[in-house]
This record gives sequence, C-alpha cells and structure tokens, in this order.
Amino acid sequence: MSSVESRRHERVALDCEIGFKRHGDARYQVGLFDLSAGGCCLSPPTRLGEGDRISVRLPHLDAIHGDVAWVADWKAGIRFDHPFHQAVFDVAARRLA
Repeated sequence: MSSVESRRHERVALDCEIGFKRHGDARYQVGLFDLSAGGCCLSPPTRLGEGDRISVRLPHLDAIHGDVAWVADWKAGIRFDHPFHQAVFDVAARRLA
C-alpha cells in the first residue's frame, strides 16, 4: 500500500463495537476502527476472504450490506453496496464517536 491513499469518501476513526454477520453465519459484535460513507474497517471474529458478503448494524439503522474489499491479519475493509447519504453518515458517525 502506498503512503498516498486515494479514497472516494472521508474516513472517521472510531473505537467502538457494531453488529456483524457474514451471510450464512452467526451474528457477532465486532470492533469498528473507521467508517466512511462507502465502507468501514473492522475486526471480524472469523477469517474472511475478499468478496465475502457481509452485513453490519450501526445503532438506529437497518442492516447495511456489502462485501469484503481487503483482508490484512485480523482486520477487514468492507465496501458497502450503497454509500450513505452524507447527512445520514454524519449522524451515524457522531453517534458512534
């Protein structure tokens, strides 16, 4: 990974837990490291592979579906199917901070 990152959405660093489910698996609480309108970085409870389908639950929101974009040790980057509207993202990030 280069020292200059190209991202579509601004990230907010976090240290909290959210709901997580890999499709066809049990539900877990997992650590959330950062959140953007288009995805997040979390610590999954099981090994994931790129392309795995998952859903996450943030407080006061319906399940958010996406796929695993990358995996490094016990961290995974998730790309949401549908990015948040900026106003919804701002409220969600504020609640998690």
